[in-house]
Amino acid sequence: MKTKFFPILLTAILLTGCAGVTRDNIGNRITNMIPGSTVNTKNKDIVYSDENNTQELSEAELNRRAAIYPISLSLLHQLNEPEARSRSNPALDAQKRNYRYRLGVGDVLLVKIFNQPDFNTYQQVVSNSTSNGITVDESGHIFYPLAGKIQARGKSLPEIQKVLTQRLAKYYKNPQIDVSISQYRSQSISVNGSVKQSGRFPLNDVPLTLLDAVSLAGGLTEAADTTNVKLTRNGRDITLSLQDLLQRGDMAQNQLLQNGDIVFVPTRADVQVYVLGEVGRQTVLTLDNNGLNLTEALAKAEGMNQNYANATGVFVFRNQPRHYMDGKDIHIYQLNLKDATAYALGTQFKLKPSDVVYVTAAPITRWNRVLSQIIPTVSGIATTRNTFNR
Repeated sequence: MKTKFFPILLTAILLTGCAGVTRDNIGNRITNMIPGSTVNTKNKDIVYSDENNTQELSEAELNRRAAIYPISLSLLHQLNEPEARSRSNPALDAQKRNYRYRLGVGDVLLVKIFNQPDFNTYQQVVSNSTSNGITVDESGHIFYPLAGKIQARGKSLPEIQKVLTQRLAKYYKNPQIDVSISQYRSQSISVNGSVKQSGRFPLNDVPLTLLDAVSLAGGLTEAADTTNVKLTRNGRDITLSLQDLLQRGDMAQNQLLQNGDIVFVPTRADVQVYVLGEVGRQTVLTLDNNGLNLTEALAKAEGMNQNYANATGVFVFRNQPRHYMDGKDIHIYQLNLKDATAYALGTQFKLKPSDVVYVTAAPITRWNRVLSQIIPTVSGIATTRNTFNR
């Protein structure tokens, strides 16, 4: 019986291996030791974007777009931005000192001439669309008796006061005029996202900064991503960090807002990294406001699988803009943990949104997985043999 058993065993092993070998519709060999772990491309349309419509060209194009960078101290020095620190913002201080509200269409003015009650009463009668003052009309003008029609749009209150004084001086000696704004209607900014009260807020004669605008919106929610606040101005985006402003006193992150500005505070739920491969638990991690480094990500994924992981194969995949200096839009960073000291380098490698951390399998792991499919078959045959030998 023993001599008959080994041919049967050999045949079973060969059949087990061959059963997992298929070919796709372009002739590529597909080895599948686990049923259902692959997708058969036979009788399916495969569409390539390359001109010659070949898989080889598609893979070659992907390779041309990628660059691999071993993680080293010099690389970390290039990648990591300087730590935020407390600093002043002289430019903002100057802007606030020189700030003047400029009138626009819809603003409502109050004009008072001291010791001339008749004019003050008449102002209420001729006011445009409101009983509380004089409205800047659609053409950007205001009208005042004796002074006539005055271009107001784009002017500050002192400039309007000066024009009124000059024109009324023809009728009154040293007229004393006070001009104020009763309603601010022409200019506003928007605050949206992870704030407690999104909305539009009017600009007035007090300069409004980014931090002021967030306060007007009721403050931040618990889910707010304070490190990537987006300020949109004239179609261009500026990324600012309220985290550095509030926690580290970096006043350079504060900005004076202008008419039409949009402030968007994202949520941390949209700022994620992905940990895959030979780790204790493949997972999606959310970046908090203090950031996340590579070593932390591995720890949160329950570490590298000690039985299967390749210590030299810890990779971080990152998309870069097409115009990046090396011409590559896929950057792959490799951390070699064969020497565990390299974990210290991992603590300095800061992950970015949408990064993919991937730990490869050691070569022996692939062989072990093949054996894991064969051994149950061998055990089953041995059990069958023992049964018939009884």
